Amino acid sequence: MACVLLSPFTASAQEGRIAGTVADDTGGVLPGVTVAAEGPALAGDSRVVVTDGDGGYALEALPPGAYTLTFTLPGFEELTRSIELAASSAPTVNITLRLGGLFEEVTVAVTGTAIDAPAINMPHAVAVVSRDTIEQQGSTQLVDLFKNLSVSHGVIGERSSWYNSNQPSTLTENVANVNLRGLGASRTLVLINGRRQVSVPARLIGGRFVDVNTIPAIAVGRLEVLKEGAAATYGSDAVGGVANFVTRHGFRGLELNVSHDYFDSAGDTTVAGIWGGRIGASNLVVAAETVSRQELQMAERPWTLDRLSTHVGGNRAGWSSLGNPGTFAVGAPVPWTADVFDPRCTEFGGQDEGWTCRFRYAPYDNLIDEQRQTRAFVELNGPVNGQTNYHVEGLFANATIPNWYTTPSYPPFPLTSTTIMEVGPNHPGRQAFCGGYAGDGKADPGGACACGDPWYFNGRPYGNSGPGRRLRRESQTARIAGSVDGDFLLGQRNTHWDVGVSYSRAKGNLNLPAVYTDRIFRAFRGFGGPDCGVGVMADHGSRAGMALGPLNGAVAGQGGCMYYNPFSNAIEFSDQPGAAFENAANPDYVPGLANQEQLRQWLNEEVDLVSTTDLMVADATLSGNLVENVADYAVGYQFRYARANGAPNAAGDVTRNPCQVAGDATCAAGERFGPYLFTNVHRPYNADQQVQRFFGELALAIGPRVETQIAANYEFYNIAGRHVSSFDPKFGGRLQIAENLHYSLALRGSVQTTFRTPSLDDLNPSPLTTLEWISETGAYQAVDRFGQTDLLPEQAFTYNLGAVLFLEGGVEATVDYWSYDFENVIGSMPYDAVTSLYSSDDPATRQALSPFIICPGGRASDLAPEDRCAAANLQRVQINLVNWPGLTTSGIDTHFATRFDAGPGQVSLAWDSTLTVEYDTKTLPLEGSDLTLYSERSAAGYLNVAHPIAVPLPRWVNIEQSYDGFTHDPKGRRFKMSLTYRFGR
Repeated sequence: MACVLLSPFTASAQEGRIAGTVADDTGGVLPGVTVAAEGPALAGDSRVVVTDGDGGYALEALPPGAYTLTFTLPGFEELTRSIELAASSAPTVNITLRLGGLFEEVTVAVTGTAIDAPAINMPHAVAVVSRDTIEQQGSTQLVDLFKNLSVSHGVIGERSSWYNSNQPSTLTENVANVNLRGLGASRTLVLINGRRQVSVPARLIGGRFVDVNTIPAIAVGRLEVLKEGAAATYGSDAVGGVANFVTRHGFRGLELNVSHDYFDSAGDTTVAGIWGGRIGASNLVVAAETVSRQELQMAERPWTLDRLSTHVGGNRAGWSSLGNPGTFAVGAPVPWTADVFDPRCTEFGGQDEGWTCRFRYAPYDNLIDEQRQTRAFVELNGPVNGQTNYHVEGLFANATIPNWYTTPSYPPFPLTSTTIMEVGPNHPGRQAFCGGYAGDGKADPGGACACGDPWYFNGRPYGNSGPGRRLRRESQTARIAGSVDGDFLLGQRNTHWDVGVSYSRAKGNLNLPAVYTDRIFRAFRGFGGPDCGVGVMADHGSRAGMALGPLNGAVAGQGGCMYYNPFSNAIEFSDQPGAAFENAANPDYVPGLANQEQLRQWLNEEVDLVSTTDLMVADATLSGNLVENVADYAVGYQFRYARANGAPNAAGDVTRNPCQVAGDATCAAGERFGPYLFTNVHRPYNADQQVQRFFGELALAIGPRVETQIAANYEFYNIAGRHVSSFDPKFGGRLQIAENLHYSLALRGSVQTTFRTPSLDDLNPSPLTTLEWISETGAYQAVDRFGQTDLLPEQAFTYNLGAVLFLEGGVEATVDYWSYDFENVIGSMPYDAVTSLYSSDDPATRQALSPFIICPGGRASDLAPEDRCAAANLQRVQINLVNWPGLTTSGIDTHFATRFDAGPGQVSLAWDSTLTVEYDTKTLPLEGSDLTLYSERSAAGYLNVAHPIAVPLPRWVNIEQSYDGFTHDPKGRRFKMSLTYRFGR
């Protein structure tokens, strides 16, 4: 009897256990894998478990014997393992699964839902770019990856910021973005491991975006892209979709990577490493990389300068209206007048227009600036106890542009007031000029050399002589995030909870060189230089607005006082590629009249703005099962706090130096443009915003063939004293038409509303000032954009319809039709439309546009109609941010892939493309009038230069992604070589 009673306990003591983890071939863990154990000891039965969120599984209470373990997950190759289980043993069996029939679209995805599920089972379109794909592309920077992602248009990050998309030039060249559907990067939500990241430290129209170049590429296990609006799941900013970077948190071992992307005259070099290992029961992963980019100048790509060498009137492409050499007005400062013409215009590389010598500034805007970027990422994952896990991560990135390159000088501002650049009869440069060209029919057609009238220079201080100016730009990004999650029973059902907090900060500077107006005023009169000792004072009664201070015995051009010489007799060689004087000396050159380097340095200043952006996010999610195999749910709450501020240096702070004379504050309000020629100045700003949101999601399986997703988000803000809220629902469904051993066909679709609240920059009433091409003046002019506190949130209705097909043998195909209908799109008024309409002869039209035009005498609306300036003579444009009536866009995504064995290897073929069927912006009226500022138009298939709410949009995107201002990739043909060595896993 005792033996009978003891036998169950003896059997229990002999039972064993098989446990382990399942990961993909990049080291990322795979939840949702079905693990089945079969063997004689089970008497024809089987044991089945599913891996948890960390890819772990455990088969308990197994009798001793031989077992076959089968690991299956849709989209991955099925794997079997045989094992002999000894009595009372507990072996560990860790498994790596390879992608199977579905390469990019099916892996376990966490994007688009708070309920864990493989992407194949989701009703919405999620593209998954695996680690293998990233490595095969040789993407040394993530900007390369997004330029080759068919659903991302208008990618910033490869070119000089001057030409970046349609954004004002407020971005440094080291940043890169994701811009799904071309709807604007601020409308794509970027996540790291499912949590938000801080945006760039730069003021942008229509909202900022996340700089994806701060993420170490070697730390990325996969990229999940939700290709549709997702406000119901993620809240504001997910209008265009979501890009979620999932790191390699399950990686173990050591991997080193050295790669060089060589292209003619430049290249990118990346050195990276990642290590992962166990620390007790936890797993630590550390990754770091450094990227060095070589400078690529315009002259290294002749096609850039060829295209920019044929100037078309009114075109901004690489030419300025004013150069050096230049022209001179005699007797009075009359713009665009050539009473005297420096005859060496074309030999120095300029373009002779008769009334001016145009200057080609294109060679001074690099295609790629020299950069050094360092990024590091660390994460620690592990159990707190048997039911609770933790995750901690940190990120740091530093980007430096040590020698940002730009033009030798900017033209004067305002262009219509050249009184500061007066050349008297005693100017040594003028005397030498007249000694060689007095009475010349081209240079001195009116005999100006024979009289003593003052001349006024229509040009810029430095031009074809060079050299280009260089400055240092630097930015840092830091992030720390942590979460705790676990499981418990709620009403006898498994329930999962997750609580997380993240804080991230970005800081960086944007600078420009600037020439002091009062210093160039002194230098033209012979009192320039740091050792002259002659000051300047404001004189608002004079045409120049300033006058020389006491001379105290100083003599023009003597001692420490220097003349600035605007004539070509000061220049020996041209700095313009291909110019006649590039390698041959100017015969008019007089060494004693050359402008000294000391003078050039004294004239210049650096205008700088240091911006900081902070983001803190706290969220909590509860998910679980309501009805077994029928209904799953998730509910949650999120709190976000964002802050942005900008601090200009003293030289660039218009609140300290508002007038032409540095330090003066007595000029009229309409003349407070700062103390520099042309370069815009900044105002300090500081703003913050709080957001709260509640969201819920329900996944329903209606029979064996139909799966649905119902989600909703309620979000509310306090914006500039106003309470703004939005409720956004979503419905999605998936219908399995057929499924057998030979093929599988499913239909999927979703419909939803989505929104985006006005950003901190959109609401900031302090103007954002940039330089923009104004056709009516034939030059770049300052444009001020003012945020408005009464802007409405953007709203959109969007839907997606698609089909997914799998064929036996590893063939897959997907097609999706998508559509967006936007209302209240936030963007600036089109400055070019404002100036064009203002140039009208119709008095009513000019009256309606006059509040936005700054004339030499002040704001046009403050002047009598007869005193208002012509459009050609305007000094500045001041416009508001507005809600555009909207836009509609739609298109078709296609994907095809196959894989087959070829001897010892395997061949993979894939096709991904996006066809933008339409991208139509609606008519924008001028509020309070019957004028149309911007007519309805189609943006699909166009570069959309100066379009306020459209980026470059190719219709077909599948091969050539670098759709930029020159329709070329500046890298051209290149060779990539990458070497990766894995020491373990």
